[in-house]
Amino acid sequence: MKAEVGHFLLAVGLLLAVLVGIAGYYYRRSRRTSRTSWEQLLGQLAYVDRNCVERIALDAIDESGQRRKDEAAMELEPDEIWQLIGGLKGVEAVERNSLVFIDMAFYLQRWYPQALVTAEELRLNAREIEWQVSRLRSAEKTGKLAISFASYAQNAVVTYYIMTRRLLALYELGDLSMLVDLQKSI
Repeated sequence: MKAEVGHFLLAVGLLLAVLVGIAGYYYRRSRRTSRTSWEQLLGQLAYVDRNCVERIALDAIDESGQRRKDEAAMELEPDEIWQLIGGLKGVEAVERNSLVFIDMAFYLQRWYPQALVTAEELRLNAREIEWQVSRLRSAEKTGKLAISFASYAQNAVVTYYIMTRRLLALYELGDLSMLVDLQKSI
């Protein structure tokens, strides 16, 4: 009986620790974002050719974000994807930008509370991109980057493309004055 109570208290303690950690994460992020200006956020974005991103993404998905299943799907060759995105450096720029997108969603949340949902979706997407890029870095260390690049890079770019659509839609709903700057930057 005492062991069961101990296990229960341990589980409750772990749950509370996780909840405090999550609350702390969002508090720190909102404090950091609240001290950042819109111009600083735009300045943090690395250049990524939006036309190349769109071409890579739409090779795998349709305009609605669903995986394509037609004969023309996934026609880009690995070396084409490499050239279009700029190799590993280009995918790393996509990764950095995905983190800035989260801050941009939190920035808008000051005036538009519904942005929290999109910010969380963007955070999950950014984690997916981080995972894809970490696979590419591991492949580079083992000398298998050429084999792995096409699938991991294309998946990262697809996720990035979807993130850009979500962020633009969020700013269209929330603050039209910043939308024009955002459209020029991503």
